[in-house]
Amino acid sequence: MIKKYLFLFFLILMFVGRLFLAINAKHGDMYNNLDWGYGAQRLGLFHFYEWPKEVWPHSRPNQPPGSIYLHLASVSFYKSIDSMIKWSNDKLPVFPSKLVWWWSDHGELIAIKLPSILADFVIAWVVYRLSNKWLTGLYLLNPPLWYDSSFWGQTDSVVAALSMLSLYYLNKKQLARSAIVMGLSLITKASWAPMVLLYGVYFLLKHFNKSWNLFFMPLIAILISLPFGVNLIDLYLNRILPGETAFASVGAFNFQHLLWGQFSNPPQAGMLAMILLGILVFMAIRGLIKRPDFWTFWKWSILLLWGTFLFNVRMHERYLYPVFPMLTVFLFVKRSKVLNTVYAILSGAFLFNLYYKWWAPGNLWLQSFYTDFNINMVSMVGLLLFTILIVSVYEKN
Repeated sequence: MIKKYLFLFFLILMFVGRLFLAINAKHGDMYNNLDWGYGAQRLGLFHFYEWPKEVWPHSRPNQPPGSIYLHLASVSFYKSIDSMIKWSNDKLPVFPSKLVWWWSDHGELIAIKLPSILADFVIAWVVYRLSNKWLTGLYLLNPPLWYDSSFWGQTDSVVAALSMLSLYYLNKKQLARSAIVMGLSLITKASWAPMVLLYGVYFLLKHFNKSWNLFFMPLIAILISLPFGVNLIDLYLNRILPGETAFASVGAFNFQHLLWGQFSNPPQAGMLAMILLGILVFMAIRGLIKRPDFWTFWKWSILLLWGTFLFNVRMHERYLYPVFPMLTVFLFVKRSKVLNTVYAILSGAFLFNLYYKWWAPGNLWLQSFYTDFNINMVSMVGLLLFTILIVSVYEKN
């Protein structure tokens, strides 16, 4: 009983700590997220993506419809709490008036980051269900993960939570639920798209007679997008996938960075990425066909997500995030000192990469470590760790 209360206290501490971090940094992306949330509330969803750039204070929406719903929910939550606080301050003499000013200063940041903070705990629940409490605690404590969700305020954890729930349902053979939640993940952001092909192959190998459930993925994406009156294919090809940058590496310390450096656009980079990722996809499908079980699918999914970060073009530093929820669970499945070491070093490398170019919290001493030599070393370490894992997995298959 004492252990349960201690674990509950730990979870509360993790939540409060994340809220504290949330109010101490405001990345430029938060301005976009708030703009799009308020814009959806003010302009409505229909033809949301067709409004000219003059309508938007910072940049036009370049995220899928699921993300827009998320930002709309956040600003609605902020306004609801704001109205409740102001009403209570007017009507209740004992109400602490300082809370009005505190919420005015910090409420928007808390509201826009809250889905990402809560998603951390959804992922932790899935990790707990598939492993144990220790790894749940490790996930919640891992610095780059709460740096991304709470301090930076990115939605990577929301997308990861949906994908992890989908995989949990897949393991429990709740196939329709798994496909629906995976569809929700993809229509929120395409961060986990690299593993969808392997997801489909595993689905067909293990549940061929029920493979019709896969149609729930595109169906839920279409239904979610209907209020926007948008052609999803056109939206992805012309707005979302191109993004705002066309560089081989956009802040990611990876293989493309080692070849070309940051923020360059060599014409051969895309072809190289296609070749390397094509080889990796072939290896993954071959390994899964030879041994079509859930944990083989799991470990090859880790490698596909990690390989996409390392070899694909237009990679931001945050795109390594999907590796960590799955790798945390895999620590329980494989129970290897080598894997534990890979996890620990990769976590440090990820945190080092996340700090690059944002410099928050600002510290000139920390920034001094970002020399060309050190950045290249971190990129090489990532490739080495990936090689160690892929050799181990491929030998087992």
